[in-house]
Amino acid sequence: MVEIDGQKAEAIQLPPEFFKYIKERSTQKKTGGGKFFLCVLAEKEEKLLTNKQSMTKEEVLNAILTAVKDKVLDILEDAWIKSRGDSSIAKKYNVSSDTIYRLRKELEPFKDVVCLFLTSTERVKRWYIEELDQSDYETVQAYILRARRDGLKRYRENIGVAKHVWIFLKHRTPENWTADDVISFLNTKTKGAQSRYLDCIRQIAPQIASKTSVNAIKTGRFREKLMRRKKDIFGQDIKMIKDALEEYNDEVATKWMFHLTLGSREGGSDSTSGLTGISFDRFHRDFTLVDLYESKVRGGIWWRDCPVDLFFPHLPEKIKKLWIKRGRPTEEKLFLGGYKEITDMYKNIRKLLSEKFKGKIEPSLLKEFENLKPHDADKIHVNLLWEAEVPLEVVGGQDLGGSEGVGLMGRGWLDVNVIKKYYLSMTARSKRFTKVRALVTDYSKQFNGGSPDDKT
Repeated sequence: MVEIDGQKAEAIQLPPEFFKYIKERSTQKKTGGGKFFLCVLAEKEEKLLTNKQSMTKEEVLNAILTAVKDKVLDILEDAWIKSRGDSSIAKKYNVSSDTIYRLRKELEPFKDVVCLFLTSTERVKRWYIEELDQSDYETVQAYILRARRDGLKRYRENIGVAKHVWIFLKHRTPENWTADDVISFLNTKTKGAQSRYLDCIRQIAPQIASKTSVNAIKTGRFREKLMRRKKDIFGQDIKMIKDALEEYNDEVATKWMFHLTLGSREGGSDSTSGLTGISFDRFHRDFTLVDLYESKVRGGIWWRDCPVDLFFPHLPEKIKKLWIKRGRPTEEKLFLGGYKEITDMYKNIRKLLSEKFKGKIEPSLLKEFENLKPHDADKIHVNLLWEAEVPLEVVGGQDLGGSEGVGLMGRGWLDVNVIKKYYLSMTARSKRFTKVRALVTDYSKQFNGGSPDDKT
């Protein structure tokens, strides 16, 4: 417990002279008619008062002075506790370093008590000021600036999600959150929600994201995709599924082949994103190309000109027939039933494959068929391209920046390592593996009295 002159830290109060300084500098102008820095801050804070009409003049003034006092304490915390330079602090408030220097010097007599107050009191700051697109918290503000620079579209929503943690931890500063704190919060949420919360927490609490931090929490602990098994399905298996589906229902077969071709996510809260977001006006060149929007990557990326005939040459014609059957619509979605239509479709596919192939194929392959889910489409998509000997750099597509990319092989990835780690299944069931194994066999002949390429 921190003490000064026998007093406990909780009893530390800022002196009346400190508040007097805040009030004078916030309400008075300079002799020459200019404005003090605190007066400028006060004017900005007054504009943020949304319920000013229902307040008395005294209440308005007190609200403004409280906000200005908190700003001054933020500046002094940066200067005296965090040892930030005047120039660095000045940039945050768009003023000169001389302005910050003068403020520090004028408040120097209060330095000891202010430092004790700052280190022994958890001050409630404003989490997010929507009108200014700012936060009183340094790490949240850093995320805001990074999001603006990178063109992220959902950062305000992410800040709102992380606010639940801030409230749960009783307004503790994000940079002071520990791994135990975060896990305690996550344990109050459903497994489906934990991943989303953790994503947002890692954005505004860098110690939770940093691999070198003792408080780091890896996304794999709560993220479903890191716990999912890769899919051991390749070309010969896809032929079996395709033939079975075309016998069963040609429209279902068409939509399933399209999902596999793109390797896209199913969709999300953004109605224009993923497979469910594709409308007929996204198709080009007689249905041979399509534009796919993925909202979950870097604030949203358009993967342009994804080839529809990548695996199935007749697929563009099938989709065109479906479009004609529907009356040649333009903005209508391919999947009218949205995400539920996709999940129901895969449920029917699993049932069909189980009934058709039970007792006729290897138990391990039957299990793959019976467990086929929408989330497996991206894994199988990668498997097929790897088996076709497409370089993973090409599979990843071309990121052009500015939320634009070229889907050379369908949906793109921004990191080839992600493809290898979470999606691609390199097993002996692939024909490519068989071919590579044959190359090694040929190479090894030189160790046994023969030579490579010796056919005898």
